[in-house]
Amino acid sequence: MEQKFHERVVKIEPPKRHFVFLIAPDGSMLGLDESSELALHDEADDRVIWDRTPEGIKHVATGKDVSTDIDEDVCTLSVGSDEMTFTTYHGSEKLPSEYLEHLKREGWVCLTCILPPDILEDMERVAGTDRYEHLEMNTDIPRICQSVSVARATIEPISIWLARQYMGAHDLHLSHPPGFRIEYPDDGKRKLGGWHSDFPYSASTGGNEPPDRKGPIKAMQRNVCVSDFTKIRGATAFKLGSHLSDTPPPPEWNDTQASRFPYHGPEADVIEAPGGSVILYDARMWHRTGINRSQQKRAAMLQSFQAPDVLPKNDTTATYERLVESPIFNELNDREQKDITALLTNKPTIA
Repeated sequence: MEQKFHERVVKIEPPKRHFVFLIAPDGSMLGLDESSELALHDEADDRVIWDRTPEGIKHVATGKDVSTDIDEDVCTLSVGSDEMTFTTYHGSEKLPSEYLEHLKREGWVCLTCILPPDILEDMERVAGTDRYEHLEMNTDIPRICQSVSVARATIEPISIWLARQYMGAHDLHLSHPPGFRIEYPDDGKRKLGGWHSDFPYSASTGGNEPPDRKGPIKAMQRNVCVSDFTKIRGATAFKLGSHLSDTPPPPEWNDTQASRFPYHGPEADVIEAPGGSVILYDARMWHRTGINRSQQKRAAMLQSFQAPDVLPKNDTTATYERLVESPIFNELNDREQKDITALLTNKPTIA
């Protein structure tokens, strides 16, 4: 008898267009200061979001137009007394403040197709999925040391800014090294992942006692959709809104005596999003790995942002040391090196 899956689908459509960043050689982003003058910034808030126009660029949040000739995505602008060269770079569909409003209201947000197409394809290659389905992932080398695209996806700047704002902390760190999760087509035998909240709200393996679910927010999850996330292809299942619950998922949602599948009824939700999207969500949210009922592998890069006082679930120091020793690190600009160093080496500030 064929199993029925009744989860509600929240479908995210691909954007019709994207805004842009203007990136300086050191990685800093062009924006406006409090006086509406051109200035450099390291954080991706509304100040650094631009739109291309026939005459140059327009600052999205304020509507300020800046005339400049953009030739092969490169332009020259005066910032203070300095004349600087900037490269336009694939940006977001919305202003960061719009994403933040949704995140605070719902406990999750999707940055749809936020990764540039070339980075997405390179991540497919590393994962061995989609256009590179014929390949198998190399597990002997940390994925972040295999391609600069993996490193750049790890530090996508708007999602970092959103996590800092949502958690009310700047010095976040990763709970574990960036890794890929490959979901193979379900064979009818493999053990399936159950419903849970994520570390540190799950049973602790890093020396922490699970924190009060009603207290300060201690962690956020970040799923980078390498493949298209669809219900049939095993997109993550959620109980949206459950981050506000006092408890983790009920035991009956993981009772597989009658069926090998964890709960898959209409109280659950599946967020369908195109490859290259980033789904950011509160770690208290109940969720489980999706069940891949397609004939293709499905890949995601999983990350967990942790508050400064949470001990990491896994040590990230060794991965960072291997990254620094690899050629990949020198392909990153100054801002990217700073961001990846912070996420992999920040230490908990426990009194």
